[in-house]
Amino acid sequence: MRLTILTLTSTLLLCGPAPAGTAEGTAAPAAAPAPEPVPPVFPMTRVVPKGEARMIGFFASLFPDCSTQGPTVVRVLAAPKHGRVDFAAADSFPRYGAGSPLVACNTKRVPGLKMVYEAEEGFEGIDTYRIFVINPDGTGFESEVKVSVR
Repeated sequence: MRLTILTLTSTLLLCGPAPAGTAEGTAAPAAAPAPEPVPPVFPMTRVVPKGEARMIGFFASLFPDCSTQGPTVVRVLAAPKHGRVDFAAADSFPRYGAGSPLVACNTKRVPGLKMVYEAEEGFEGIDTYRIFVINPDGTGFESEVKVSVR
């Protein structure tokens, strides 16, 4: 009986019979690399009056003293079918939840990136698009944005 012997940091492991098709003293083929982690997807639902452009989102990454961590980048993965979405640098108020350590920043105008949606003329109904947000710290997420134009 042949045994496969693997040495890992000077620890000798006896793993049992050698797998079929491998030569004695060689390791089995390496496993395929693990897939890259998939960023989370967060749904976002907004309502916009027909005929108006509205800021429906604001992205900012802040330190606990409410200073910015750096610029946030947003890419459109799938454009809206019945309107357009634009992004521009702006100062605005963030909206952190009550349990967030950054909730005090909600009372301060901070630099970030505003998201403005405007429906095509005469459109009324639901429009959707997808964005990918990249934060200054290298984290990111996708968002499925659903806009109800009324």
